[in-house]
Amino acid sequence: MIKKGFTLIELLISISILAILLTLAYAGLNSVLKNHALLSEQQIKFNQFNTLFSRLHSELQQIIPRTVTVDTNTQVAALTIKYQSLGFTKIGQANPTGLARSSLQRIEYFLEDTTLIKRVWFAPDNSDINNYTEETLLEDITELTFEALADNKQWFNLWPPEESTAELNQRNLALLPRAIKITLSREALDDFTQLIEFPR
Repeated sequence: MIKKGFTLIELLISISILAILLTLAYAGLNSVLKNHALLSEQQIKFNQFNTLFSRLHSELQQIIPRTVTVDTNTQVAALTIKYQSLGFTKIGQANPTGLARSSLQRIEYFLEDTTLIKRVWFAPDNSDINNYTEETLLEDITELTFEALADNKQWFNLWPPEESTAELNQRNLALLPRAIKITLSREALDDFTQLIEFPR
C-alpha cells in the first residue's frame, strides 16, 4: 500500500499561510504592546500630577496671612501670583532637632523653561534672598497658570490684584484669596486643572 504525502506545492502553500498568520499575530501583539507602553507612560504622568496636586493642597491648607521681609525692608505679600509662579507663607515646618527657630516657611512654585521647580527658603524673613533649596518636580511642562478667586468672586491672574498695587498697605499685603485655580499642561496630555480652597 502506497502512502500519499504532501506535494511540494501543498507544502509551499501551507508555509505561506503559516507565514501570513504569524505576520498578523505579530502585528496584533506589537500593537497591544505599544498601547500598553503608552498607557503605562500616561498613567505614570497622571500619578505625578496627582502627587503634585496632593502636595500643593496639603501645603496650601497651612497657608497663613503673614507677609515676609526681604532685603531688610522690602515687604512681600503673604501670597503672590506672578507669571507662571506661586509664592506663599505657610506654617508647620518640621523641627526634629528642637532648635529655637521659626515654624514658618516661604515656598515658591515656578516654571523655568519646561521644568516645574519648588523653592523653599530656610527662613521666611531673610536678608539673603539666595538662601534657599530647590527641588525639580516635573519636566516637559508646556504651560502653568495660577488664578486667584477674590472675595468679590472675581478671578485674578496676579496677586495681590494689580489694581490695588498703587495703594498697598499691610492689610492687603496679608490678604488671601478664597481659592486658587492651578492649570498644568504637559505634552500629549490634556490640561490638568485643580481648584484649591483656602481655610477660612
